[in-house]
Amino acid sequence: MNRKTEELAANRDRILAGAAALFAHRGFHAVGMSELCAALSLSRGAFYHYFPSKEDLLEEICRRYMAKLLQQAKLAKAEIADPALRLRRLGAELIDVIGAHRDELAVCFRETLSLSDDRRQAVLALHASYERIWKETLIEGEKTGVFAPYSRFRLKALLGMYYYSYLWIDPASPSAMHQTHEAFESILATVSAARPGTMLHRAPSS
Repeated sequence: MNRKTEELAANRDRILAGAAALFAHRGFHAVGMSELCAALSLSRGAFYHYFPSKEDLLEEICRRYMAKLLQQAKLAKAEIADPALRLRRLGAELIDVIGAHRDELAVCFRETLSLSDDRRQAVLALHASYERIWKETLIEGEKTGVFAPYSRFRLKALLGMYYYSYLWIDPASPSAMHQTHEAFESILATVSAARPGTMLHRAPSS
């Protein structure tokens, strides 16, 4: 990557981060192009050099962190055969991404319906692909006797626990992030260390 390409990428990242912070605070529809460009210290022409429209910007905000998570999850699946260790890595990386992209998560959770149907479906497809790797990991753990019998409700509960940490996670505090990692890891350890007869090893009633 040459210097000019690096500068363009850095500017694009700055626009995405600044817009995500503004949309998370004000809402996507409440922020007009004039306010957006002023907040980003860009002319409209400069903005359109990076994004053809405000909706293109929103789509990339919603897409970027999930594309990163999916790439990491695919690597974890390829590199780690043990489902318990893989689940631990998936959880740790998810917390790190949420901490680094908190505003993006807030925007995605609140503003996905502001996207056109095709764009929204593309974002949801990324979420589904990422969730599928968690599902496959839990099923592999069940087959090897490590995890409780697979339940889609348990999967949704686990992922929901992580995703909604964007409401309270404190990425500015290394101590708080460390404690967050420990707290979430202990919950995953409860799943991976489940024994027959415990609540986690009983098949769901529905």
